[in-house]
Amino acid sequence: MCTWLGVRDCFNGRVRKLVLEHSNLTGSLDSKILNRLDQLRVLSFKGNSLSGEIPNLSALVNLKSIFLNENNFSGEFPASVAFLHRVKVIVLSQNHISGDIPASLLNLRRLYVLYLQDNAFTGRIPGFNQSSLRYLNVSNNRLSGEIPVSSALIRFNASSFWGNPGLCGEQIEEACKNGSLAPSTSPSYPLIPRTMGKSSTSSLNRTKLI
Repeated sequence: MCTWLGVRDCFNGRVRKLVLEHSNLTGSLDSKILNRLDQLRVLSFKGNSLSGEIPNLSALVNLKSIFLNENNFSGEFPASVAFLHRVKVIVLSQNHISGDIPASLLNLRRLYVLYLQDNAFTGRIPGFNQSSLRYLNVSNNRLSGEIPVSSALIRFNASSFWGNPGLCGEQIEEACKNGSLAPSTSPSYPLIPRTMGKSSTSSLNRTKLI
């Protein structure tokens, strides 16, 4: 198993990093096969043509980083991810994922990166409050409602949210219909990149493939 294509880290015969990027892969992911890799820390299939729903990953209890961006995945956000309590990095951008961003993601107390841009998510943005959250992008979806002014979300400016005409709130300086927008008294924060292109994803992979 340690000599398989894409295996980047193997310890005592157990795969810890599986990275198959830009490999012209098609078809769907098989949960029965993936869930046998219970020591997996990093899972990356970015930049392929994989389709269908993202499967149940609940057995990957050691998973820390998930890169499934730049594919053709559809369906809803994989609910099983919210139960992987060691996860720090979730990158599902540039797919066709729809439905709500689940509030159960608030259970991920180590969450550091959440990139969901360029999908078809609807509904409201959960009130993320993890102090660990440093990178967030939900731009170019179909989200609506007021952006929560939580301890985590107040760090991000409009670049993390634009491309969602139904959103309003302090972070994007857009008044909500149910009231006026009060002047912000929050400290300024550095600009969060709008999208995660090839150069920035490569950088993230080098620094955050834990």
